[in-house]
Amino acid sequence: MKNILYTNGSIYTMEEGRRRTEAVLTAGGRILALGKRKELEGRAHEVYDLAGRTMLPAFLDSHGHILGVANGFLQADLTEAADFAEIRARIQRFIQENQVPQGTWVLAKGLDHGGLEEKRMPPQDFLDTITSVHPLLVQHASGHSAALNSLGLERLGITAETPSPADGRIDFEKGLLEENALLSRMESFPMPAAEELAAAFEKAQRLYASYGISTAQEGMFVEQIQGIYEILCREERLWLDVAAYMDLRRSPWLLDAFSDCRGDYRKHFKAAGYKLILDGSPQSRTAWVTEPYDDGTAGYPAMTDEELEGHLCRAVSEGEQLLVHANGDAAADQFLRIYEKVRRTQGALVRPVLIHSQITREEQLAKMAELQVIPSFFPAHIRHWGQLHEEHLGRERAARISAAHSALALGMPFTLHQDAPVLPPDPLESAACAVERRTKEGRVLGGEQKLTPWEALRAVTIHAAAQYGEAGAKGSLAPGKRADFVILERDPMEGEEIGKIKVMTTILEGKICFERK
Repeated sequence: MKNILYTNGSIYTMEEGRRRTEAVLTAGGRILALGKRKELEGRAHEVYDLAGRTMLPAFLDSHGHILGVANGFLQADLTEAADFAEIRARIQRFIQENQVPQGTWVLAKGLDHGGLEEKRMPPQDFLDTITSVHPLLVQHASGHSAALNSLGLERLGITAETPSPADGRIDFEKGLLEENALLSRMESFPMPAAEELAAAFEKAQRLYASYGISTAQEGMFVEQIQGIYEILCREERLWLDVAAYMDLRRSPWLLDAFSDCRGDYRKHFKAAGYKLILDGSPQSRTAWVTEPYDDGTAGYPAMTDEELEGHLCRAVSEGEQLLVHANGDAAADQFLRIYEKVRRTQGALVRPVLIHSQITREEQLAKMAELQVIPSFFPAHIRHWGQLHEEHLGRERAARISAAHSALALGMPFTLHQDAPVLPPDPLESAACAVERRTKEGRVLGGEQKLTPWEALRAVTIHAAAQYGEAGAKGSLAPGKRADFVILERDPMEGEEIGKIKVMTTILEGKICFERK
């Protein structure tokens, strides 16, 4: 077992008491000591020369869907499509290149209608011109809405008379499904063959490693994906840690299906707790808000207060961590109101996380601090959809998207995420967006909510590890912790252009798993 000394660069521990160190000594995938090079090099068998680059603890993805990223390698990619014509060209090319048989579903991902020339989701009659012999689903980048062609609607049994669910909407003429009208039907879409998906999962792990990530998340584990994870675990195909959160509303038995890794990693997989969804997305105006959007709507809730109370009581009684998706302030109000009641009568949740926390008011953050709820923000919304949010919400509310500085002022720990595959799992982009708060048009939105680079990077390292309950092993550089490092081409603390910095090397448990050529 070799002792390896990492030195000759900028090394940040991400711990407040000792922000920097000159050298890090490791052995067997763990950190032995931090200190001066001269003090440690006598114990080293090998020196890893950073050559002036910067080393930090590896990043942790505080919210995302890694299997969705893997599945995306097997779908038509509509990311940054400019208009309907480009959508048609990309999907038809995908069908031709993959020789998709007639009658087989074609799935397309990553569409941002706000970036299209037409500024709307492609309607059913247009999608019929792309293909009339394949059922076709075009999913919005948020994952909360989709458009289908006629054959796709037929396959799902949706007609002009099909009613919308209380927590979703069907627009048959447009072929549009929103929220639970879509989410409740996801099991109708066939999963790829197991070996094909397992190969794609390997690509996804390599992608995450290329962004410096040590720990990924499966942020909504449903019955449909149980089989592929059983294969990945049985065949020991995971080398990146994956923490999975089971759909509490529909699949509560899934934790028991992975009882041997419940609460702890086995073969790099951990059944980490539960997940609930309370509303939709602000891009589609389905996030539940207290003040209407520009079109007079206000989104809608995904469940009643009574349903939510029952779910919270279950998570408390089982001692499981709970992640709660809430974009709008009305959804946050519902969670905080019901959780305060449950906490008073049943006890506290384990490290509860309010995922996205996009449109939160100041007093809501104060209540979250009081109840020890962790907000996980999505600041890349500012870059990618900032102007759209200004149109939908007005400038004042849009300026509070991912109000990270307000959380910081309250002394709250918080994390940052990309919600992959909504956006690539790039923690440096998360940090850059929190630091710059600049829209893609170049305007600063909510400048008073800016973070410093140090504050933003702590949110994707030490705070993310704490969110997972893994601060004893990950998230900072300290003796006894894992030798999980990311090496960057330059120092992110020295400027605002963090998002342009390249990850050069990722090291997990002392082993290089990504190296930029």
